[in-house]
Amino acid sequence: MALESIDAGVWSLVPALVAISLAWYTRDALIGLFLGVASAGVVYGAFVPKTVGVPAGVQTGPVGIALGALFGLKTVPQLVATAPLFSDAWYVENVLIAIFAIGGLIGLMIRAGAIQGVLEALAARADSPADAEKAAFLAGIAVHIDDYFNCLVVGSMMRPLTDRYDVSRAKLAYYVDSAGSPAARLAFYSTWGAAMIGFIGAGLVEAQKQGTLPGSMGSYVEGTGESASAVTREIWPLFFNTLFTGFYSWIALAIAALVAWQVFPNLREMHSEERRARNGGGVVGEDHDPMISEEMAAYDMYEGATPDWRNFAFPILVMIAVGLGAMFWRANPVISAPQMTLAASLAGYELWLPAGGKWSFDIGGVHLGLAATAAMIVAFVAYRLQGNIPSNDDATDALMRGFKGIFLAAVILMLASSIQNAVTTLGISNFVTDWFRGVPAWIVPVSVFLVTSFVSFSDGSSWSTYGIMFPIAIPIAFASGANLPLVLGAVFSGGIFGDHSSPISDTTVLASSTSGSDHMVHVRTQIPYALVSAGIAALLFLLFGLLLPEGFRVIPY
Repeated sequence: MALESIDAGVWSLVPALVAISLAWYTRDALIGLFLGVASAGVVYGAFVPKTVGVPAGVQTGPVGIALGALFGLKTVPQLVATAPLFSDAWYVENVLIAIFAIGGLIGLMIRAGAIQGVLEALAARADSPADAEKAAFLAGIAVHIDDYFNCLVVGSMMRPLTDRYDVSRAKLAYYVDSAGSPAARLAFYSTWGAAMIGFIGAGLVEAQKQGTLPGSMGSYVEGTGESASAVTREIWPLFFNTLFTGFYSWIALAIAALVAWQVFPNLREMHSEERRARNGGGVVGEDHDPMISEEMAAYDMYEGATPDWRNFAFPILVMIAVGLGAMFWRANPVISAPQMTLAASLAGYELWLPAGGKWSFDIGGVHLGLAATAAMIVAFVAYRLQGNIPSNDDATDALMRGFKGIFLAAVILMLASSIQNAVTTLGISNFVTDWFRGVPAWIVPVSVFLVTSFVSFSDGSSWSTYGIMFPIAIPIAFASGANLPLVLGAVFSGGIFGDHSSPISDTTVLASSTSGSDHMVHVRTQIPYALVSAGIAALLFLLFGLLLPEGFRVIPY
């Protein structure tokens, strides 16, 4: 059972700040994250001594606070157990199961020579480190349908090539991470599109409750009070406007492309990482702690296996087919409109296309756990039938090596998810609401972007940040007269900044793990690029906040 939420004010930031600062200082994400979760229990207990079991006679005053802080440590297991990674079935399937299935798949691929095969095929088409960097970036753009999916697939696929050409693991992780959330955010046809509609809808419902929803947008919400709900088909045109105002995603992708094409320089620690790798010092430093175990890195191909890139491609294609099939094979139409026309009919199946009116979308989840598990099973069977893995025992050993190789990433994800749970329990949303009182319309977009960036960096999750910020930002946009698509773009951009840069972000952890990078090295080398992108985005939000009138929109809604 989850802890009852409280309003801890500025203290709601403590777990995230402890986790991030200690991870940065110690260069060990596990230490920072663990102590961050522990500090959440201390803060929670200090605010509600009675709830954590402090005796009735000493619940007030300094003694009550001190005892509450001590007794609050009892809540740490509860904060972990009720974190989204464990308490939400979606996270269990699409993150926890998926990451272990990918680990097992990598173990099988190494043993069967599939990784060696793709390395040989890519090496025949890449002549230099620059070519390897371009390939890594373009692979991320190609597999942009989902941020988790991108991080899990691209790092595993490109690591042999970038290792071959002495591109540092930190650089590979940067490309994987930069084509994760920033690109997925722009893919309206992905899992993100449907989720973003839901977040915007929650903000519109809150605006109606506060009495700030304009009469011209009354059709966007049906019902009133607690029974109010968003009409999702009305929201899609509004959402499409944010594809133009989501400045951070476009800028982050553009900078990553310029880095890959050797136009934008390697900044600060990334320069050191690349120089060491190019000079033969290794793609990871001697004092680094790569997110793939040494046992996994040293695991060898079976001597009787035949290296073949197709043995890599086939399981990946199975994963993509299953993942996309879960999204688009729906009982209801994926795309609908008030007027539809029948385009084709075959064996009882019909293809209907929109013929007029506003489009709406019904896109299912990508089901990463199902997709990754299917790919792992197909690989197991195929490699055994081919003889590229000699026995079932050998194949099982390969799976176990893969599971163990990815274990560190799973632990860090567990603690990062617990931090997200902690700041929500401590009431970060109430604290953030107070920051916008009296803000003039022209400065609302940049203010929303900066605050959302701070919250997202602190809780490590763009989606949890959107759950906090949209019900705050949308009523403020209506009340202040700020341009709504610009404010929505500011929320989206701020959330992606945290996903792209925070050491407790799940996608940042996944990028480190599948790329085989030390997690904190990845964070420290990537953040200069993220800050440059955020700085440019902030200037654009400030400029367009001054220039765009309230009623401006690219797509009518």
